[in-house]
Amino acid sequence: MKEYFRYTRSPWYSYLFVLPLLVLYQGLVLVANLGERRVVVNGADAMVQSFLGLLGARGWLASWVVLAVAAGVVVYRSDAAHRAGPLRRGYFWGVLGESAAYATVFGSVVSVLTYFLLPGHTWLQIGGGAMSFGQRLATSLGAGLYEELVFRLCLTGGMIWALRRFGWKDSAAGITAVLASSFLFSLVHYVGPYADTLQLTSFTFRFVAGVVLTALFTVRGFAVAAWTHALYDVFLLLQGRG
Repeated sequence: MKEYFRYTRSPWYSYLFVLPLLVLYQGLVLVANLGERRVVVNGADAMVQSFLGLLGARGWLASWVVLAVAAGVVVYRSDAAHRAGPLRRGYFWGVLGESAAYATVFGSVVSVLTYFLLPGHTWLQIGGGAMSFGQRLATSLGAGLYEELVFRLCLTGGMIWALRRFGWKDSAAGITAVLASSFLFSLVHYVGPYADTLQLTSFTFRFVAGVVLTALFTVRGFAVAAWTHALYDVFLLLQGRG
């Protein structure tokens, strides 16, 4: 069990175990948007595609293939310790089961924490009513992958690195980065044509959710955080709260 937690938290295993989520999301985006005049993708995905477009990787297929390949090369070269030896494929099912367990209690944990900040909060909604079920399912899966990539891995990690370079203490840099990235994580859900109506209750809920996801990302790694986020959003959708 100790070996499982050590390996599945590593960058190399996180990368490998999040690839099925990437393929599933992209496949659903393609199927769900067939015949639609306007392609609907997760907001964080659109942000990543826009950034990659500035770098010359244009188009839906090119952008995510370039991102996946580049990330794979970087992680493979930087995480030599955990890619040594045979790949423990069975760990993927452990990560999936662990993430599903976290996803079932995630909303309750965030709700309790939100209650102490703002009594009377409401359940968060996924997207606007104009989207089809397939599009909502796709964007729910994409939230786990791309929002964790943008707000936890890149934004939180990048801010901590930058603040440390400016001489901030580790604790101050970490707290500032977590609060700032969680604020932006919540705020982005209210931007765009399918955005939710801005409400203090749902904004606070999402802010707290960002903090909790950052803690999960820190303790259990990128793959577990991404799958937990994705499965939680899917569970909400299936329960009719999305």
